[in-house]
Amino acid sequence: MSSVLAHAAAGITAYLCSNTWADKRSRWALTPFVFLAICPDFDYVAVWWFDYVPYPRFTHSLLFALVAAVAVHAATRSSRTARFPAIWLIAAAASHGILDLLVGAHAVPLLWPLPAEIQMPIGVLPSAGALKIGNYYLWGLMLPVYTAMVLLCRGAVRRWHRVMALTLSPAWIGLLVWSVSLSR
Repeated sequence: MSSVLAHAAAGITAYLCSNTWADKRSRWALTPFVFLAICPDFDYVAVWWFDYVPYPRFTHSLLFALVAAVAVHAATRSSRTARFPAIWLIAAAASHGILDLLVGAHAVPLLWPLPAEIQMPIGVLPSAGALKIGNYYLWGLMLPVYTAMVLLCRGAVRRWHRVMALTLSPAWIGLLVWSVSLSR
């Protein structure tokens, strides 16, 4: 399982792809995006408080992501201070299950209520497993991806971004290959 911080970063990325941080009125809008990215792990409350492990963890499904995103969109529709494009709310909500799938440690019920769970034959992301901001394996892989997504969504890719990407890509590829070789 990826850490809450990694999921929150995915929510922040979706927010930055759809809103501008420079607009102070829209900064509060970061909260729904981060909430959507981490809410699939709220089923841990049942584990911690009631010693109940839900199976399958339907909160990690794309259907749950869609329902959660639509609920947040409906609840914030009257917001005059920020834009909440539904596609980015859905992306923030779906990011959790997709990141967990990319870890490759266990099957994820992405297509719930269909009975099949999906598992990657190899893990692409290292498992964070705990709340560790210093997980440089995870950040070394994801931060460049998140940064590229925001730059591309905003149409802000400049020449020096391309040069930096070409310069750093061998190290990123090496980290990716090493991450795939980690035991799961």
